[in-house]
Amino acid sequence: MPLRWDGTLEDLPDGYDGALVRSIEDHESGVAPTTFSFMAAAVGNDVTKRGLAGQVLTALSVRARSAGLAHVIAPLRPTLKHRYPTTPMKTFVRWTRPDGLSIDPWKRAHQRMGATILAPAARSMVISGTVGEWESWTDMVFPESGSYVVPDALSLVDINCETDTGTYIEEGLWTEHR
Repeated sequence: MPLRWDGTLEDLPDGYDGALVRSIEDHESGVAPTTFSFMAAAVGNDVTKRGLAGQVLTALSVRARSAGLAHVIAPLRPTLKHRYPTTPMKTFVRWTRPDGLSIDPWKRAHQRMGATILAPAARSMVISGTVGEWESWTDMVFPESGSYVVPDALSLVDINCETDTGTYIEEGLWTEHR
């Protein structure tokens, strides 16, 4: 997504949701973009570990630069973070392998491309729904209010049975490709 960003941490969008909203609002307001934000890139399980994700990200970066955009950023959703939903992103992001690279393969792919970690994106994605919707989305039952671990979520889902709401606030990780 193309969007306007002045290059400072203070001007980063909230994360995935914020980048999407800013891009649309900028476009509708006629604001010229300065930045390209990766929103999603995926490689099928049958072709992993071949460097394809890096090739896609590199090609997109080259296209963004040749279009005159000064920055290339990404609100990362680390691949393995769902295994540690109670661990804050600021802790998870420090975990490394013996070679000094991240334990997370998606963050590692960006590291290998020379990306710089900018900051956590505290509210990268916010998903709200009724308790019934959360039960149907997760194939779980939420018999009382509380915080729950749900499949593939990077953090906990807060369920409030009294107000019939469930809220998931996912923290991401802002990176910049130079």
